[in-house]
Amino acid sequence: MPAAERTLEEDVITLCRLAQEAGDLAMSYLHKGGAEAWNKTGGSPVTEADLAVNRLCAAALKAARPEYGWLSEETLDDPAARQKSRVWVVDPIDGTKAYMRGDPNWCIGLALVEEGEAVAGVIYAPVLKQFFDARRGAGARRNGAPIRASGRAAEAGLRLIANEGVVTHPGWREPWPDVQLAVPKPNSTLLRLAFVAAGDWDAALILGEKSDWDVAAGTVLITEAGGQATTHAGERLVFNQAIPAQQSVVASGNALHPLLVRRTEYVRIPDPQARAAVQTAPEKTEPRKMASKDKTGKQLLHIVFGGELKDVTGVEFEDLSKIDFVGAFPNYQDAYDAWKAAAHRTVDHAETRYFILHAHRLLDPATGDTHNV
Repeated sequence: MPAAERTLEEDVITLCRLAQEAGDLAMSYLHKGGAEAWNKTGGSPVTEADLAVNRLCAAALKAARPEYGWLSEETLDDPAARQKSRVWVVDPIDGTKAYMRGDPNWCIGLALVEEGEAVAGVIYAPVLKQFFDARRGAGARRNGAPIRASGRAAEAGLRLIANEGVVTHPGWREPWPDVQLAVPKPNSTLLRLAFVAAGDWDAALILGEKSDWDVAAGTVLITEAGGQATTHAGERLVFNQAIPAQQSVVASGNALHPLLVRRTEYVRIPDPQARAAVQTAPEKTEPRKMASKDKTGKQLLHIVFGGELKDVTGVEFEDLSKIDFVGAFPNYQDAYDAWKAAAHRTVDHAETRYFILHAHRLLDPATGDTHNV
């Protein structure tokens, strides 16, 4: 066996042992009655268990391979720490919302990325008692047994993990045939991919940005199980880029994959890598119309807020109670500055998007009068 492959095999053994230990640690908080939780900037939840598992993984993996880079959901991203040929990619608890409410669909997600390619992945769902592992060229397994992605070659009747609103949205050029949707949809993105790799479901569709840690380990499983995982436009998933996130994910068996790409490829979804240019050259992102003179004259109300969209094709939010109202501003310049600050705080949490709402008309419910701006 070549030295590089032998090293990769050793790395998978390390990941498997660590995933088991991390799963036990996460479970220990549940046995004690639950982990303390709070909201991160942007509104997504985190628990003391997430952070404890993150510390465990960081200590173990950095000690095992100090020459590797590091990327984790619960560690502030340091691009300099990722400038390595191989990088550990960690989601301490993928599906934190499920973990908090006692839903079994959460997991430990560990992966290794080499030169932009996910080459090893381990996903462990302790409550479900399902342990997935895969490495480049060696196949994929669940609880030690080989797994294969579905061989379905038709869309009609396919078993699909996706937001219901994606399938029913009226904007599709071609309506979807009858499909079987996962209800409820597993909160963990990694488990959705693992279930597709195992053939439990035919496909998973995510028409929106996902961070590398949400996808990397599952991508290895899909590929090694004889399937494909790409963007909605059929492009290869490249990890550890300037912005460690993927534009979208279409995952399925080989026969079904081109049909799904054909159906989704025209959908316009922002590429997260476009933000890299914004961060490195901010002076080019400031339109002239936002000069200081815009702060003078008549007040024009602008409201800045953020929330987690159900999908990028509409304006429906996952949880209206979690909407983050940044503030109301009298002009576009002030609103833009507030929006930009909020958006930058959540660059690694793409589920939350921030917007500027320009109020053109006010309604007085008491009188029914409208006031046009």
